[in-house]
Amino acid sequence: MIVAQDLIKKFAKRTAVNGVSFHVPAGSICGFLGPNGAGKSTSMRMIAGALAPDQGRILIDGADVWSRSRDARAQVGWLPEQAPLQLDACVDEFIQWAARMKGVEKNSAAQLAHDAMRLCSLLDVRRRLCGELSRGFRQRVGLAAALSSRPKVLLLDEPTAGLDPAQVLAFRELLRSLKGAVTVLLSTHVLAEVEATCDQLIVLDRGRVIAMGAPQEVRLKLGVAAKLEIEVNDPTRAEVAIEEAGLRLESRRPIDGAWHAMTATGDVTLAARSKLSQSLARDGVAVRRMDVESGALEEAFRRLAQEAS
Repeated sequence: MIVAQDLIKKFAKRTAVNGVSFHVPAGSICGFLGPNGAGKSTSMRMIAGALAPDQGRILIDGADVWSRSRDARAQVGWLPEQAPLQLDACVDEFIQWAARMKGVEKNSAAQLAHDAMRLCSLLDVRRRLCGELSRGFRQRVGLAAALSSRPKVLLLDEPTAGLDPAQVLAFRELLRSLKGAVTVLLSTHVLAEVEATCDQLIVLDRGRVIAMGAPQEVRLKLGVAAKLEIEVNDPTRAEVAIEEAGLRLESRRPIDGAWHAMTATGDVTLAARSKLSQSLARDGVAVRRMDVESGALEEAFRRLAQEAS
């Protein structure tokens, strides 16, 4: 759905984006990650058609963003980091206007605006001026405007900035409800956000893609793999089962009675956990606890930032 090919963008003597290529499949939710200055917002602006690349090509549903600009941009809803609102317009009026600017017919704009406001929990403030709203509500109005044309692609740059915890949870539920129907590219520093909602990650550093794939694959590439923690009554047989599941035993220790705590690392996928459970059951090993502890992507970003300084 989104294809970026060899994107390059320079500002004066600084190269903000340097040969970035990636593909976001239709219907997926993709996290766009990296330290400050990695090139995320610049890449977003180019994908949205707001900034021309110096080199490279961007396709939205097969349409080139620059040679077929009208076709490509009609498929895109974009929420920049600062929601671009008309402060002297009421919420309903602004969202209808946003739909019309995307080519929605006048007789359809009111219904689509209503649907977008319902999704973003804005119906109670629909008659208020945008300029009277808090930052959190303004972000929600910007998101509703991005959704008002029912786009195939949704570009979100730091969309939860200014939202309270309850609103963040509501936003996650909204993203999940869109999965499969809309292709989402989500740029954020809130790493819990991407781990809770995304099925693919793209990591940038100093203008280049350094990791890409499923969240677990990216953790492995960045050296922050997930860990599997189990409590069993037969550590010797459990160690064999861990190896059969393709995992590595990191530690084992007695805790109480016959019970031992064991930690395994590696590609802790659902398939690996299922294989481990089957092997433990086959060998008659009792399991009291099995938890996955995800490696901290924050630590990988700290390392990237230190290397860049």
